[in-house]
Amino acid sequence: MLPKVKFELAVLKYEADNLFDFCIPSKKFWDWSGYVYRAHPKLKEEMDKAKTRKEKENITRSYTKIFWRSELEQLKTQKKLFQKEWNKINDSFMKTLSEVLETDYPKNRKTIFGMISINPICPRFLKYWTFQIFYMQRLLQMRETVAHETLHFLYFKKWKEVFPNADEKTFDYPYLEWVLSEILAPVILRDKRIQNILKSGAKGYAEHEKAKIGKINLIQHFENLYKNSRKKKEPFAQFLQTAYKEAQKHKDKILNA
Repeated sequence: MLPKVKFELAVLKYEADNLFDFCIPSKKFWDWSGYVYRAHPKLKEEMDKAKTRKEKENITRSYTKIFWRSELEQLKTQKKLFQKEWNKINDSFMKTLSEVLETDYPKNRKTIFGMISINPICPRFLKYWTFQIFYMQRLLQMRETVAHETLHFLYFKKWKEVFPNADEKTFDYPYLEWVLSEILAPVILRDKRIQNILKSGAKGYAEHEKAKIGKINLIQHFENLYKNSRKKKEPFAQFLQTAYKEAQKHKDKILNA
């Protein structure tokens, strides 16, 4: 049975928590606060006045509550629009993704939740098969984001089949396995079988499009490996093994992208 993506409104408390985490990143994490502030310039104005971390946390919570309530009707409208649009391709995409990754969906995962959010950054939560999606995305952007995030859930199921001893903590930042999954997501989504359904392209992280191995960027490098594997008609598991070895070979460059 193919899982369905169901859109719901994000929980207000978690909205505030996530916005704060991205506005005040740890030293080990990429600074994506600029993306948040472009979507929420008034939040930046208030944050610039704050002197302590606690003040910034209080500002974020207060701002989130006011903004979320002011946009509630729009959030509800987008929820309906996103659901209607995604329903058009849900089954064909899920079926094709399963064929591309060469693995079935878990029987206990009948629903993947897409949480409509005021956060412009769209994190995913592997444990719960849940992701956030920015409510102001255009429909074509939404399709690409949903495809990218839902891919991660089945991708890591396949990863565990190929690497049964893998530590699941490495499936998140800052580990190599996480970075590789983000590099490979656009590569896999550019597969013609998937693009015949999505028709939206597939962008990668800007950091991975800037960093290079030789004369080409990280995504292009791994896309070449993928195309070569497809040309040879290798099993997807074999491609994953090749890609992981290549990632380990260029570990420093990849982790410092």
